[in-house]
Amino acid sequence: MLFLDCEWADVLASELVSIGLVSADECHAFYAERDPLPAEPMPFVRAAVYPLLERGERAMPDDQLSSRLRTFLAAIPNPSIVYDSPHDRALCQFVLDGLDEAESDGPAPSDIQWLHLELDAARERWWRDHPEHQSRRHHAGVDALALRGAWLSLQP
Repeated sequence: MLFLDCEWADVLASELVSIGLVSADECHAFYAERDPLPAEPMPFVRAAVYPLLERGERAMPDDQLSSRLRTFLAAIPNPSIVYDSPHDRALCQFVLDGLDEAESDGPAPSDIQWLHLELDAARERWWRDHPEHQSRRHHAGVDALALRGAWLSLQP
């Protein structure tokens, strides 16, 4: 089971900024950022999301981002991806499909099971209980970790 979060630059949630996935056992993690970034992000994104970006090797052109995500998912048999926002699922699928006209390195995994869960209250408790991560809220990798923590907190 993988937990997904994406950050986007526009009101329509169509311009991906970054994507993060983390497995329930934290043995598998994926984090990447688009390069180049959307040039005209919403003011909130410019102020709260862009400063958290790691850049360097995490920043990659669309074709590489798609290829690396496919490779990551191909190594996980029958992946289940948990998401709390339909925008996150759509953006992840967009990456898997090749980000518009990016060249693809093969087919996107078709055996993904998508699980939409409403975990808002549990996720807010996770943020409250983990103040050490609060300064990185709106970083896709950390937000995926928060979603994972929210789900775990509800397990018997």
